[in-house]
Amino acid sequence: MKTITIELSKGSCKAALKELEKYQKQIKPKMLEVCKRLADIGAQEANAHLTLANGNDDARISTEPMDGGYKLVMSGTDVYFIEFGTGSYVEPHYQVSVPVFAGSWSMEHSQKYAKQGWWWYGGEPLVGTEAYMPMYYAEKKMREEMPRIVKEVFGK
Repeated sequence: MKTITIELSKGSCKAALKELEKYQKQIKPKMLEVCKRLADIGAQEANAHLTLANGNDDARISTEPMDGGYKLVMSGTDVYFIEFGTGSYVEPHYQVSVPVFAGSWSMEHSQKYAKQGWWWYGGEPLVGTEAYMPMYYAEKKMREEMPRIVKEVFGK
C-alpha cells in the first residue's frame, strides 16, 4: 500500500494532494479493469447456466459499463422464470422488485397454477420448472475469482 507522509505545512499538503491525484489517475483504470474482467467472468458463468434452461429461453446476458465500473444484465421475458423457477420449484434466493413465490406470476396472469396447482405445457400437465439461477451462480463465481483478478491487475 502506498504511503504519503505529510508535514504540517502548506507546501507539504499541496505535495500530498498532488500525490493523491497522481495515485487516483493510476488506480482508476486498474479498478475499471478489475470490474470489467469480473463482469466478463460473471457473463460466462451465467451463460453456462442459461443454456441449461429448457423451455424458458427468452433471456440474454450482457455486460454494460456503468458509473464506476461494469454491470451484468440479464434481459428478456423469461428472466424471472429462469432465475427463480416456476410453480412448485420456485427458489427465491434473493430479493427483487417483484413478488417471487410459487404461483406469484399465475395470480396476475392465467391463474392456472394459482387455482389448480399445475398448468398444461406441450400437451402435458406441469407443476413447475426448476430454477437455473444464472445470476446467482455468476455472482458466486465473481466473488470466488475476485482475489485472483485483483492480484493479477494490481500485480501483488
